[in-house]
Amino acid sequence: MTAAQAALGGKAHLHLDAGAIPLLGDPAVTTAVEDACALGAVLSLCPTGLADHAAVPPPFPDADRCGLVSLLGELADDVRLVAI
Repeated sequence: MTAAQAALGGKAHLHLDAGAIPLLGDPAVTTAVEDACALGAVLSLCPTGLADHAAVPPPFPDADRCGLVSLLGELADDVRLVAI
C-alpha cells in the first residue's frame, strides 16, 4: 500500500512498530521496504522494537526513529500512513 501511494505521487509514510521489527529479518520484507523508499515513501522504525530485538546494526540507518504516538502527532494531514 505504501509503495502504491508513493508510485502514484502521493505522500506516504511506512512505520514499523515494535512487533514488526523482527519482520526485517525476512529478505522479502526488507526488499519491499526498500522498494517503497525508492519510490519516495518515508520510513520510520520503533526505537523500542529495535532495542527489544537487539537490531545491531539497526536496519535502515537513515530511517526516522519514533514511536507511533509521536509519529501521529507530527504527520501532516496529507500523508498516508501505513503502520505495521
